[in-house]
Amino acid sequence: MSVLRIGHASQQYPEKRNIIGKVENATYCLCRDYYSLRSRVKGFLRFTDSHSDQEFNNQFRFNDFGLNRVDCLHLFNSVNYSSTPWVATFETCIPRFRNVLKHRNDDPKRIQSNSAVYKAVYLLAKNKCISTIAISRSAYEIQEQFLDLFPDAKPTIMQKTKVVHPPQILLTADANSLWYPCETKSEISFMLVGHQFFRKGGIEIIQATKELRDFDNVPVKLCIVSGLKNDEYATKSGFYEKEWVLNFIEKNESWIKYHPFLPYEKVLKKIFECDVGLLPSYAETYGYSVLEFQAAARPVITTNIRAFPEINNDQCGWVIPVAKKEIGGEAYYHSAEDRAKLSNDIRHGLLAVIRQIASNPALVREKGIQAWNRIKKEHDPATYSTKLESIYQRAIQR
Repeated sequence: MSVLRIGHASQQYPEKRNIIGKVENATYCLCRDYYSLRSRVKGFLRFTDSHSDQEFNNQFRFNDFGLNRVDCLHLFNSVNYSSTPWVATFETCIPRFRNVLKHRNDDPKRIQSNSAVYKAVYLLAKNKCISTIAISRSAYEIQEQFLDLFPDAKPTIMQKTKVVHPPQILLTADANSLWYPCETKSEISFMLVGHQFFRKGGIEIIQATKELRDFDNVPVKLCIVSGLKNDEYATKSGFYEKEWVLNFIEKNESWIKYHPFLPYEKVLKKIFECDVGLLPSYAETYGYSVLEFQAAARPVITTNIRAFPEINNDQCGWVIPVAKKEIGGEAYYHSAEDRAKLSNDIRHGLLAVIRQIASNPALVREKGIQAWNRIKKEHDPATYSTKLESIYQRAIQR
């Protein structure tokens, strides 16, 4: 059997997590294209306006005019405009253009009349697009609802759309032999990983853990690995919130360990030094850190939004219920009132769960082992590889 040549457009975390090197019988090639070169040139000349719709949309377009000699392109969130057979993995919906993300629900006519969106949708429907891969059932539902705006193309696109969750290697060979800090220390250690601190429920985590320490005398320890990026998307948090968090951490260094950045290997080491992972997010397209915690037999506290119910539950972790949309499971956070309610629900959910853990620390090991078993069964890299290879083979058989 000949070695497949698979092209990819970037080497960022999503590509490393879902595409690059995932099929053993394949070589992976970084493919430059018109849009990436255009962005580089404009950036060098300082002409790029990253806030314009066109520049935003160009991140999710690919056109190499067929110059890269590959059997199949595998793109992430992007649409291929060249003649090369291609596959696209997506996390919300595709095309991931700005007006689609902003107006797919509130202004459908604006989407239907947009020529760029129309062209991208019908490229998805063409035979050169071998498959579209939703990384979650949530993404599949959002895509299906979006394509109601294009009824002629919808059946063809949805027929070749599959849900394939990302793979995850086990981070320990034997979950039963692991050590949990709460079993030998009079404290419970929690950990949050992610630069989008505010969107991932960071403020609510600090509020809840402080209240538990001050009023319930729960011996909570907290490890935060985050760049504390501003969040104009879900929580509307910026400079002042970041300053408050940094000041709070500085005054509470006895029980909060903060790392603006850690190499991936050190993050994994820190995971084994905690008891429970945290990701009580306002908005999250997937939540890769949930898989990493679970692969280390660490249960996770999440909200019930987007893909979380697909990868976390009350048998292997804890799920905080919040108000959300029926299709796709997105939380309500667009108005100040929605954000206030969501924040309150997350904080109270955290308080309830951590009190439960404090009253019964044995739950950490019990749920952690269930989490590890879930990863072993549902995110096996070999199974993922087989699924991808079968999709790629369809590209070369045409």
